[in-house]
This record gives sequence, C-alpha cells and structure tokens, in this order.
Amino acid sequence: MIVHICCSVDSWYFLTRLKEKYPFERLIGFFYNPNICPRSEYLSRMIDAKRCCDRLGIDFLEGEYDMDAFAKAARGLENEPEKGARCATCFEMRLERTAKEAARLGEKRFTTTLLMSPKKDLRQLEVVSKEIARARDLKFVFEDFRKGGGTQAAFALAREKDAYFQNYCGCAWGLIKQRDAQGKIAVELICSIDGAKNAATAADLRLKAICERARRENEGEKTRLYKTKIMEWRLLSGGLTYGQTPIACDIAPYSASLAIKSRLVGVGKGVARFEKAAGFVVARSVADSANVRAVLRATLGLGGDSDSGLGNVDITPIFVVDDLTLSDLMLESVKNADNAACGSTTVASGDLSYDMSSLVSNAVITATIVSAFCEAESLATEFATGVNS
Repeated sequence: MIVHICCSVDSWYFLTRLKEKYPFERLIGFFYNPNICPRSEYLSRMIDAKRCCDRLGIDFLEGEYDMDAFAKAARGLENEPEKGARCATCFEMRLERTAKEAARLGEKRFTTTLLMSPKKDLRQLEVVSKEIARARDLKFVFEDFRKGGGTQAAFALAREKDAYFQNYCGCAWGLIKQRDAQGKIAVELICSIDGAKNAATAADLRLKAICERARRENEGEKTRLYKTKIMEWRLLSGGLTYGQTPIACDIAPYSASLAIKSRLVGVGKGVARFEKAAGFVVARSVADSANVRAVLRATLGLGGDSDSGLGNVDITPIFVVDDLTLSDLMLESVKNADNAACGSTTVASGDLSYDMSSLVSNAVITATIVSAFCEAESLATEFATGVNS
C-alpha cells in the first residue's frame, strides 16, 4: 500500500495504526506536497516526515517539488476558504500523483495521512480519493483514526516523538488568510531585495535546526527541538542618492524604515551619521553589513548598550558604502577643516585614515529604506550535552 505523507505530525499515529491494522502489508510513504510554500518550509516537513518513516521501518519516497504546477492548478481559487474548492483541488492534485506512483510501483491500494488532520474535511477527501481510485482501477483505503480520541492521541504521540509542529497548512493563500485573521504579516512569503545579504529567516532557521537534528541523531546523539521567537526583517526597498546619482550601498539587516535628505556628520574613522535623523553611513573597510552593528557599538563606545543617543543601534538604519564613496562625500568638509582636525597629512580622495569626528559634509544626500518587521516562530535544537544550536 502506498501512503501519501503530508507531514510528520499526522503521520506518526496514522502510520502506527495502519501497521497494526495491516500487519502483513508493505507500506510505502510517498511525500508529494508541491503546495507547501516556501521551499525551506517544504524541506523541513519532508526531512521530518522521512525521519518518521525511517523510525517506523517504512520505505520513503519523495515526489517532485513543482510549486508552479500547483499555482496553475489553484488559479482562480486563491480566495477560497479553508475546506473549499482550492483545498479540493489540492487534494486531487496530490492524490492523483500518489495514485500514479502506486500504479508505477505495481501497488493496488493507496491512502493518505491527510485523513488524520483535524483541519481537513474527511468527506471531501473520501470523495476525491475514490474518484481517482476508480479512474485508475485502484482501491482507496479510507481510515478514520480520528474518532475515539484519535486526534488527541495523535498529537500526544507526535510530541513524544519530537515531531516538527508546523503552524500553517502549507499553501501561500491559506497562509495569507491565516495571518490576516491573526493580525500579522505573512512574512514567510516576502523576499528581501538584498538577496543573500538578508538576515536569516525563521523558515531558514527551522530548516537548519531540523537538518542539524537529523545529522546528530544519525550519529547516535539524543536531541530535542524547541520553539524560539525571532524578529523577522525584510528589506522592501532602499538606497542612497546624491542629487540624481545613485550611490552603491548595502543596507544592514534590521535597519528600520527611513526617508530623509541630510548632510553627514563624522563620528569616527570611516563612520558618519546623518545630521537630521538617526542613521549611519559606514565605510566597507571598517565593517560589512553582517557585522556593522557590533563595530558601530565599539566606535560609539556603547559596550553592551544598544542606545546610541541617536536611536536604537539594533534597528538604526545603516548603509555600508565603498571607502572612496564615503571619502568623496566627506572630502569638502575635510578641505575646509582646520589642521587640528586633519593632522598635518594631506588628505586625498579615498583616504579614511583620518578621524572624521566633528566634520560635517557639504553634500546633501537622500536616504530611503522601506522595511518590514514581524515576530515569528522558529526552532532550535537541544543536544544531550546541553549545548544549544
């Protein structure tokens, strides 16, 4: 019998009961869920489902991850409610592919762990699945293991087995509706414009924790997943311009939104702040966008304190630019400064060896950032040694 696997939470109890009821049946787990978004979330669920099958001695197969195909199938159904037409289409797509896999393997029966989920309509699943079975001359095995306290037992077993409890069903449209109802942003579906320079997302950290657990368990270590909270940040737009000329820059993770025109005031070697608002421009030789906040604290002499007097350094807007760029922006003020400020050395374009403290640039630059913050749930891994990842 081939068993469509949706997630480990629904699988532990369902597969255990299935093995008890069909002791002589060879079970094959088939993970096919192109509805799950984003891909990092898909991988977290797939790895955890494989762990479940491995521990139960059930063969595990992974289908293709074709999110574009799911999007095409669900077109026009984006606003459907939970258990509506979009869900029926989702079931049909996943179970049709499961039936096709069953036929390929020569299996005559198939079923799905979706039957275990309390958020799914059993009747809807049964109708869709039996129509697929008839069309392919297969048998759909309908089992209602929810009744008689099965749902509670399934959750208890999943917790005992340290399964990954996802906090939404899977597809983008269902997630948006759920987050709207919670008064939250579906930040999982928003990508930053800075690509690889972006801060780690909750979904990325969950995947990292689940992969780390899998590796440790394969080496014989005992582990436990536990939930953590992180502040998600997304950079939606931003940049620096001088007149009509864009200035190449990186924006440090967790920079708050900003929209100003301002001159720059030097506060140290390779560091300047905006004259009219909290925010900094830092030379690349001083720090890159990944470690710039720690460098800034040291430059400002803050130690462990995050309040610079110019705003919270943890979320202060920070731009990282090439040395030559910052030097050129400050050069006019250097030329006009007294010898005590510059020392006796002649300052050339690109030279950041001098301390820019108290220097004010004559150049007025435009700085903009549009960013989004949202608290999100992630995972970490605790090992038997007590060391946390």
